Amino acid sequence: MAATEAVTDTAVGDGTLGDDTVDATDGGSDGGSDGGSERDGMTGGEVQVRRARIEEIRPLAVEYKREQDTVLDGPTNPPLPQGGIFWIATDAESREPLGYAAGTLRPTGCTIGPVFTRSHARRRRVGESLLRAIQSWAEDTRVPVVEISVANDNHSGRAFLESLGYEPRRVLMSLTPTTARNRGA
Repeated sequence: MAATEAVTDTAVGDGTLGDDTVDATDGGSDGGSDGGSERDGMTGGEVQVRRARIEEIRPLAVEYKREQDTVLDGPTNPPLPQGGIFWIATDAESREPLGYAAGTLRPTGCTIGPVFTRSHARRRRVGESLLRAIQSWAEDTRVPVVEISVANDNHSGRAFLESLGYEPRRVLMSLTPTTARNRGA
């Protein structure tokens, strides 16, 4: 399965949820840390992923938007894509929400984005758990391709996606109109 974009899973249209729950024992990280150490009062444990309703995702989407507005200068994935499907990752023991992913179904496949992990839950394999759950869902529902985008200069993000089997298939080019005018274009 190849990809260039990110997804999360929620109710599809009718508000029902699938029972596709995935557990991931913390034995590492999304990008390579021990994940088992205690940080910010949270110990590394199992991460559970399941499809979710939009109401469950809203508080995490607010955090995602706030973080993106602070960190990035340009446009980002909408926190809650219209018509999206969503997945939520929770701590298996405490059930605390750790992150979410959103996806949009298209005739050609599923486009994932955003994939968000709360800052205190990073390096616990939350992103990996979300993407593996989406991949499993896509295989079970015969979605032909899962795409997820990553910034060109995000080398660790690209390496992370490649470690999960994603490969570059196309390049998205962008232009900021005011920049083009300044260059005489």
